[in-house]
Amino acid sequence: MKNRIAYSCICMVLGATAIAGCGTEEIADTPENGDAIRFNAVVANRSRAVPTTTSSIKEFTVYAFTQNSMLMNGVQVTREGGQWVYSPQAYWPTSPVNFYAYSPEINNSPNITGGEGGNIPGYLNDGTVDLLYSTKIGVSQHSAPVNLNFRHAMANVNVLLSSTNTRIQVKVSHVLVNNVYIKGTFDFPQQSTDASSPGVTGTWSMLQNLDRMLFFYALSPDDEVTLTSLPTNYAIGNLNVGFIIPQPLIDVSLENGVYAGSYIAVECEIFDTATGAKLWPNSNTPDYMLVDQTELGRIVYPVVSPNVTEWLPGHAYNYNITINNPSVLDKIEFDVTVDEYNVDEM
Repeated sequence: MKNRIAYSCICMVLGATAIAGCGTEEIADTPENGDAIRFNAVVANRSRAVPTTTSSIKEFTVYAFTQNSMLMNGVQVTREGGQWVYSPQAYWPTSPVNFYAYSPEINNSPNITGGEGGNIPGYLNDGTVDLLYSTKIGVSQHSAPVNLNFRHAMANVNVLLSSTNTRIQVKVSHVLVNNVYIKGTFDFPQQSTDASSPGVTGTWSMLQNLDRMLFFYALSPDDEVTLTSLPTNYAIGNLNVGFIIPQPLIDVSLENGVYAGSYIAVECEIFDTATGAKLWPNSNTPDYMLVDQTELGRIVYPVVSPNVTEWLPGHAYNYNITINNPSVLDKIEFDVTVDEYNVDEM
């Protein structure tokens, strides 16, 4: 069995033209000239696993402060045709403004204050939300829109499966990523996330709830997928999962018949193409490779490599797994590449 794992990294910049409104807390003075605050941002296009793009973003949320006074309190900015709208409008104060924004709208209540930034506490991740954030610090009144450069808060993890051995059929029922944290607190950076400052990023803390995340699930035998020679991400159109909280990784190990650490599990059956006979799992398959109360076997793949020991925000990790050996007993081999971290210039 040969396991090819490839990793790629990407940064995405978010955008839209927008105007923001104000909340009900302490409001900064409105200048006499009445200039409304406007926003401008851009989302870079990407090819994999439904990340947000300029054409697909529908809304974002803005908080703004001036001299520690609330100017915008969770303003919802939405797309209507080619325009971004909100109500009521907010206007430039005479003092500089700090802006904090994220997309899409989430159930968590952010804890954002004017002088010390803020965070999104206890964010519970289901793997389907491409959480984006932007900060713009110390902006003085001007007529041009405020440029908000959004970045990914999550790591994008994609599992692509294939089989190039025409003598076997690999039928997959489930794909899981095991032992990953699904809850944490996101902390906004204290500097502007401008395109010219790629090193300014938010961070995650208070990681909790070590759990498994389903990427593909066949409800019945009719929903199983038979692997082809084309590497395919079967999460798309199934569970649409791929966004994971950035976190350190622990290499997989097997102790007393139990897997520990972070790993990908492919639960499947392998058949002889010519005869239809089942090749794996079989009577020689060890118990730890069997899926309880099913006819399936479990093939385990590490997520750690010499180049990747943690998942970072704004990076995409593409695990290309090829299953060709019907015995599933050969030593796992790796062919690992790391793409450069791309930053789109405004």
